[in-house]
Amino acid sequence: MKAILITIFLVSAFLFTVNPFTKVKETKYTILKNIEDIEIREYNKLIYVSYIPKNTADRNNSFRNVAGYIFGDNKTETEIAMTSPVVIKLHNNNEMAFIMPEKYTLNTLPEAKNKNLLIYEEPSNIKACIRYSGYSNKEKEKRNIEKLKEKLHKYNIKHKNDFEVLVYNSPYQLFNRRNEIVVSIEYKNERMKKSDNHHIKNIHLGGGCFWCIEAVFEDVIGVKNVTSGFSGGTIKNPSYKEVASGLTEHAEVCKITYDKQQISLEELLKIFFLSHDPTTLNRQGNDIGRHYRSIILYNTKEEEKLITDYTKKINKEIFENKIVTEIKLFDNFYQAEEYHQNYYKENTTANYCRLVITPKVLKAKKELSKYYN
Repeated sequence: MKAILITIFLVSAFLFTVNPFTKVKETKYTILKNIEDIEIREYNKLIYVSYIPKNTADRNNSFRNVAGYIFGDNKTETEIAMTSPVVIKLHNNNEMAFIMPEKYTLNTLPEAKNKNLLIYEEPSNIKACIRYSGYSNKEKEKRNIEKLKEKLHKYNIKHKNDFEVLVYNSPYQLFNRRNEIVVSIEYKNERMKKSDNHHIKNIHLGGGCFWCIEAVFEDVIGVKNVTSGFSGGTIKNPSYKEVASGLTEHAEVCKITYDKQQISLEELLKIFFLSHDPTTLNRQGNDIGRHYRSIILYNTKEEEKLITDYTKKINKEIFENKIVTEIKLFDNFYQAEEYHQNYYKENTTANYCRLVITPKVLKAKKELSKYYN
């Protein structure tokens, strides 16, 4: 039985013809430990929309059923971007599941018209992963499942037998394809305790277009995640169009999640001030408007003092003109639309990326190379 191979073939045929997906940043996880060639990962809770085939003949319908939902065949006719990876749950009759973008909750997702679809939340859990390349098929999956079992047994790690295939690349991509086998495990580690996560912090920075800030920071050592959005204004849940109109008082900012054991806030500020001109009011180059202002949103009085002192220091040492960066208490952050996330890496050849963002990224990596891999 070659159900998985058939499923991927059908997905490939569909995408060669239609190619409907907008790429979305992969779902993030925290790597707790590497053991030989397997990763021990901690996943945050995930929301799935999935289809479970009724029998062998019905397996070919999995993609069509779930794809219909995200392409707008739901009660509100909302198009939902498909995230990577696609999940095929081998332990549940080859259930095919799409992970919903992080901005959604069970309450905000539109209701499915198709009563055969499942919409549910999987709580955070710990999984072991082994990676392999090329097109996936039944034999490759079986071989890697056995390999993963052997490694877990070798290190006395118990698994829950809920093996899944994760397919990251578009089915029509011929080279450098990435697939994984994952399984839930019983694993205890001191770093997993919430009390031990005090070193994971967030800071919100705006320095012109958030595509630029994201591109500069997402490869910095110690930065765990970068999310583009809006903050500093008064309107709840604004759209990009509303922010760009200048009527919301929001700025384009990035939420930067970092490990302070690997990189300090002061070092992040150093990268931030190098990556834009903090002396121009409400503009960066040809990007003009209050939503393009330079802004830092602090969380505590201690952060405010550090940011204020550092800004005064570099204004004297580096910048001839006065720094006009707004330093403001953080209130709310509103994530931007999905097409803004990971924009630079998904659109590197676009004119704006090539002419504006790439020089900033190259400058940062050259002048502050110790902060990049």
